[in-house]
Amino acid sequence: MNKELFYNRLLETLRAEAKHAVEACKDAADYATNEESRAESKWDTQGLEASYLAAGQAGQAKQWADAVEELQSEREDLMRPNERVSLGALFRCGFDSGEEYYFFAGVAGGHAVTVDGIEVTVITPQSELAHRLLGLRVGDSFELRNGRTGRILSIE
Repeated sequence: MNKELFYNRLLETLRAEAKHAVEACKDAADYATNEESRAESKWDTQGLEASYLAAGQAGQAKQWADAVEELQSEREDLMRPNERVSLGALFRCGFDSGEEYYFFAGVAGGHAVTVDGIEVTVITPQSELAHRLLGLRVGDSFELRNGRTGRILSIE
C-alpha cells in the first residue's frame, strides 16, 4: 500500500465530507428560514427543528475542516517511515478472518478510505485498538478485548 496515495485519498474524502456537511447546513438553514416552515401553531416546531439540524451540520462541517487542517499541518510527521505502530503508521494486521489495514492519525478516527480495493481504517490515540497496538513491531502479536488475536504484518 502506498502511504502517500492513501494520505492524499484520506484528505480528499475528508474535504468531500466537509463540503457535503456545509451544503447540508445551507439546505437546513434555508428551510428553517423559509416561509413554508413558519410555525402555524405553538406546537409546530418544524422550523426550530430545521435550525437545530443546521447547527448540527455546521458543527460537523467544522470537525471535518479541522481534521483536514490538522492532517495537512502534520503531513511531514505522518509521512515518515515507521518501524513501530505510532502516529503516522500505515499498517496491516493479520487475523484468523483475514487482513485489515489501519492508519494511525490524531484525527478522523473510524473514518475508512478505500485505496486500490483495500479499505484502510483510521485509528486515533483515544481508541482501544490504538492502546493495544501502540509501539508494536512487525511480527508482534496482540489480543483484543473480545479475545480476537492478531499479528502486525507490515508497517509503513
